[in-house]
Amino acid sequence: MKNEPDFNIDKAHRWFGVEFNNAIFPLLEKENRTDEETQQMIQMAFASTLHWSRFSGCKIENRARGENMIATVLTYAGMKDASIFYAKRNHDIVFSNLDGVADFDISYALMIMARAYALNERFAEAEQFYQQCLDSIDEIKDEEDKKIVQSDLNNGPWYGLNE
Repeated sequence: MKNEPDFNIDKAHRWFGVEFNNAIFPLLEKENRTDEETQQMIQMAFASTLHWSRFSGCKIENRARGENMIATVLTYAGMKDASIFYAKRNHDIVFSNLDGVADFDISYALMIMARAYALNERFAEAEQFYQQCLDSIDEIKDEEDKKIVQSDLNNGPWYGLNE
């Protein structure tokens, strides 16, 4: 006999996906993040992505954003190989599904590729993706979305790119 919980699993997956994702941002922005906080940030990115993937309403944009968040936390944590791996996964999802993602998802995919390559001191590739990201921001239709993406581009570590 299957053990069924006394709550709606589908709603729980969505709830945990949102909660873990939102809890990452304060840690990303924290200046003196501890090693424990960094590990927690990474774990939450994977947990959020897993829960979103199990939610019945998960769309390709949710998958792309989850991979982007994983790549972002790994890049901020300085995890070179893993950051490139997940940045490429995000890039592949976005650019293979342009009809299923928002215009800003394109900018974020290009941004995390640039940031991950910069972390890996592959500055020529980083610069190419950075320039593509800048160009893509001009294509974002909603002005508020455009401002948010531009702000995120102007913040965070760039590991020597454009410095």
